[in-house]
Amino acid sequence: MVDMSLNPDLPIRSHAASDALGLWEPKRTLTLAAARKHTQRIAFLRRMLIGASGALVALLIYYFVTQSNEQVIEDDPDTSVRMINPRYSGRTSDNLPFYLTSDSATRQLESRTEVALVKPVLEFIRADGAESSFVEADGGTYDDVNKILNLRTDLTKPESERQNVVLETDDGYRCVTSHARIFAREKRIIGDEPITCVGNFGTVNGNAYEILDNYRNFIFKDGMDGIINRDSDNAAGLRGTPERGAAIARPIFGFDGDGPINVSANQATYVGGTTDLAGNVIVVQDGSTIYSNDMTILRDQADSPAAAAGTIRLGAVREIIAVGDFRYVSEDNDVRGDKGVYERDKSLMTVTGKVTVVQPGGNTVSTDRLVYDTVTETIRFSGQCQGRDCGTDDRTRIVIEN
Repeated sequence: MVDMSLNPDLPIRSHAASDALGLWEPKRTLTLAAARKHTQRIAFLRRMLIGASGALVALLIYYFVTQSNEQVIEDDPDTSVRMINPRYSGRTSDNLPFYLTSDSATRQLESRTEVALVKPVLEFIRADGAESSFVEADGGTYDDVNKILNLRTDLTKPESERQNVVLETDDGYRCVTSHARIFAREKRIIGDEPITCVGNFGTVNGNAYEILDNYRNFIFKDGMDGIINRDSDNAAGLRGTPERGAAIARPIFGFDGDGPINVSANQATYVGGTTDLAGNVIVVQDGSTIYSNDMTILRDQADSPAAAAGTIRLGAVREIIAVGDFRYVSEDNDVRGDKGVYERDKSLMTVTGKVTVVQPGGNTVSTDRLVYDTVTETIRFSGQCQGRDCGTDDRTRIVIEN
């Protein structure tokens, strides 16, 4: 055995490396454990990021689906461009806003100014200060350059699935038709299909129509018929007191009564409390009938609480002016002339022109002017009366004035 400590030529071994190795081993063990924990944290965060990304994608999909103003463009460069939930806007000639929305809009490349709409809805302001009015339909086209909306009912669908063109105004008018051409900028609508409107003027049917002047002037063309209903809630306040006293007469026309007035003509124009009928006019109420070529019917009217928006309430008929081949037929009289004027507040009917009166009792009257008093039930005229008793009968007293 060699005693190395006594041999000066042998190197002396250092223990520093062993000591360092002993110090390194525990640190290596701790670093691996920390690395494993770090890896687990990274994996957890990665899963959280993937989950958050999925939630964000789902939220964006929901947003795009539910937001009506968003546009998803499906582009076929060879044929058309289709937009989902488009929104158009514009201003009328009097600077009031209007808005047009639809489920979709398709623009054909050969007609770049016009789009085809599915379920369009037009919202517009009829007059300054008024609430919104609406027009809706199953489909149509829109010229965004000229601001013209053309709506038609899809007649290819089963009748139960069709949606007509419907106009609803803030002042209570509702019209239903199968065609409407709306000039949004000019605030004008025309149609070449039958229409039914219900509103302040009653109920009216026409074979064609125009709606003008801030959607307050209704013209029914190519034949019309309608019913004038008095506003029973306002009739008493609107009627007023007849000038001839408190006597209540059985009116010659019946137009002071509560029953509906049935009208028909080639054309009718309704503007506020004035109704103008033209061509083959027939007006019927309570067993009385008037025939004429043309007629103007004036009704009581009063401002409503929404008067600033141009809304009125209509009451009873106060005056009728019938011109051309006038004829009035009732149980008591058959009166003919060139012109007839009924004035409710004066309780008078005046017939002028070549006037004739035929009564059931056989009396006949010929004159150029006749005045009938609905209170006293007296006919006054200058002319000839023929019959067994031209001074009086059981129904109407005839007075001849020289």
